[in-house]
Amino acid sequence: MSSAARSTQMAMRITRHFAAFASLAVPVLAAESASADVIYHVYNAVIPNNIDGIYLNVETNLFASAAGLVAGWDLNPYGTSTTAMSWFAAAAPSGCVTGLGGGTTVAVANLPLASAVSSVQTFGNTASSVTAGGWVLNAVNAFGFRFRGADGLTHYGWGRIQIGATMGVRTLVDIGYESIPATPIAIGSEGGPPPDYNPCAATNPSVSVGSNNLPLNQTTAVNLDLTASSCSFLVRKANYFKFTAPVDGSYTFNTCASGVDTRIAILDGCAAGSAILACNDDTCGFSSSVTISLNAAVPVYLVVGSGTKVDLPSPISVAVIPPPIPDCVNAAPAAFGANVFDNFATVTPQSVVTNLAGTTSATINKAMWFKFTPGTTGAYNISLCGVNGDSMLAIGTVCPGVGGTFQSIAYNDDVCLVAGSATSFLASFIDATNGGATGTFAGFPLTQDLVAGTDYYIVAGSFGATTSLTGTLTIGGPDQPTGNPADLNGDGFVTAQDLAILLGNWGGTGVGDINQDGTVSAPDLGAMLNAWG
Repeated sequence: MSSAARSTQMAMRITRHFAAFASLAVPVLAAESASADVIYHVYNAVIPNNIDGIYLNVETNLFASAAGLVAGWDLNPYGTSTTAMSWFAAAAPSGCVTGLGGGTTVAVANLPLASAVSSVQTFGNTASSVTAGGWVLNAVNAFGFRFRGADGLTHYGWGRIQIGATMGVRTLVDIGYESIPATPIAIGSEGGPPPDYNPCAATNPSVSVGSNNLPLNQTTAVNLDLTASSCSFLVRKANYFKFTAPVDGSYTFNTCASGVDTRIAILDGCAAGSAILACNDDTCGFSSSVTISLNAAVPVYLVVGSGTKVDLPSPISVAVIPPPIPDCVNAAPAAFGANVFDNFATVTPQSVVTNLAGTTSATINKAMWFKFTPGTTGAYNISLCGVNGDSMLAIGTVCPGVGGTFQSIAYNDDVCLVAGSATSFLASFIDATNGGATGTFAGFPLTQDLVAGTDYYIVAGSFGATTSLTGTLTIGGPDQPTGNPADLNGDGFVTAQDLAILLGNWGGTGVGDINQDGTVSAPDLGAMLNAWG
């Protein structure tokens, strides 16, 4: 977008009058008020990952993808990034969403339950990022806001947004606000006293690998008594955060960066009587650290609380240090058909099984990982034919650990022509029907059908340790389900995997061009979000 066009668009935002072009204003399907003062509404509205997002009038309950369709709109979450989300507000009052820090631009905060939103808060300006405010993926995140009501006065409110696998996947869950101007409101308030803390509530933040800024409920959370266990301590005002290990291995959880007196425990569940897997008090000064071996995809709960009667700072810094993560965990989704790739930036080699008995192995250099989920059970082929150099290729069902050998169900080296040659059969091809037995075949064929809905890992790379490749990984086989053009990987659902495929071919042609206009662009993204689920 040119600077002139962007300036025009901003001016149109400020005047609150966009030309209607995309959709009709939508009323909230469910709404309720818990008291005469606090107004509460349920939305469950997808926030498109585009330059418009949604425009919302808090008092009339109308929202749409164009400002001109929502008279007197108050809030506008929007943005095209998968790692951040922006906010825009009406001209007055300046800044709409609660943030951390000061100045003209602040990071919008993920606020703890029962915390106050009032005139003493810091409010974000027109485009503040949420990524620095402790927002959590695959979880419901809470924010506070202020807006100018129809009475011309400032009101305060709160809302919750469900974030998916990336910041670009988001749904506005609900909103509550004070109908009395200039009156503070507590996050989560629907009128009356704040709700009791529920350790198993789906709205509780989750914890992920890396650095986490976790909001704490220190208003209604209760103590966790571990004095009768080997821990021999009480976790005061215990907060529960769900964690699911991405791979098997040893994980360390610590609050060392917080510098405050904490106690932590790892439980196998969130309900009363859940088993204690590990616990700690006072490892790094008065802060805590615990290391535990976890199994992939099995959820556990990190419990964090105070070691004294003094409340902890919120949000609190919690680090999760994982075992080394194998590259296959972050395998790129592969679509049925053509997948353009290069391995210039890849340096990691991968050992793979090279015979049916599993007794020999070879090294694929500069290995690139793909994950393919067939939509139909049948015989498939995977091709690197036409790449620009000597390639190697393998497929299997289990992501190996760091330094482990990939247990291939088929492997190939040197079977079809490289780009620009009539004699160099150094490219790779795996075929379930004939083993790719043309040219100089090295490896073992794919002798089994691929099963619909099963994840298969494909590793492709170079024969030489320093040689980079460019080309296309092509997957062929039986026709894939065509019921939903947004289901790019053919697994029967429109999910984050399909979104990743679309974004990976953004601006290109072919895969992801849902509306078949020749380019993978914003209309295709909109079509995918409309088909989500």
